[in-house]
Amino acid sequence: MSSLRPRPDHWLLRCPLCKSGFTAAAGALVCRNGHSFDIAHEGYVSLLQSRRRRPAAGGDGPAQLRHRAEFLDASHLDALTTTIVARVEGSSPGRILDAGSGTGHHLARVAARLPGSVTSLGLDISKDATRHAARRWPMLSFAVADLWAEWPVRDVAVDLVISIFAPKNFSETARVLRPGGCLALAYPGQEHLIELRDRFGLLRQSKESSGRYVDMAARFIEPPSVTRLHNRVVLDPATARAVILMGPNARHVDASSLHIGTVPLVVTFDIYVLFARKPERKS
Repeated sequence: MSSLRPRPDHWLLRCPLCKSGFTAAAGALVCRNGHSFDIAHEGYVSLLQSRRRRPAAGGDGPAQLRHRAEFLDASHLDALTTTIVARVEGSSPGRILDAGSGTGHHLARVAARLPGSVTSLGLDISKDATRHAARRWPMLSFAVADLWAEWPVRDVAVDLVISIFAPKNFSETARVLRPGGCLALAYPGQEHLIELRDRFGLLRQSKESSGRYVDMAARFIEPPSVTRLHNRVVLDPATARAVILMGPNARHVDASSLHIGTVPLVVTFDIYVLFARKPERKS
């Protein structure tokens, strides 16, 4: 029998089939109705249901993840972590869910900078990303799940949901947040990577996106506040290439014809961070 054990913060999960909680068994998470989900060798669990719709691309692949890890490890988005932590640390969020955790970078950075003991769980549709994250961050917990569907997470169990350049499921966010809990949602602005976008024909951010996110947050949680992070940075050619190939543009750009050159590029980072706090229960 396998000796693999669930990671400590997997207790935030619930069975995607019957919504009951899990107990730990050797090598698996098992609910009271006998539904069992194996723990992978790397320490994550897959809770995808075979009947569920899945994105055609199945999330980010190994090449995208390598480029993203290279870029994030160079600390280019540290201001984003600082902004989120500064906004929520006064409320001492002890339970964090990263909805679209990718490489696990943002979850690890936020958890490390918050005071006290923090429960940390990352969800992502990509098995490759979840495997990568579980290997890189052995003290954090990760699961494979479809963020467009109902999340396999207990009701009102989370103090902070972070969603960074990831699918946005406001109804599920509202369900899993505890009263007083906060959503921190990051998404690109109109000028994000504009120099690379114009030069290489990258995807454009919809002008209506920001307003739609504000409306959805107000509908499901509360009227939000929005902070804009806007600055210009100098990227060496290798990093500029990583920026292009680490996200959705990787599916639309031919990497073999991506000729960046040898001269550093000035690139605009334009990121909006939306904060919405779930109202406290009335006494």
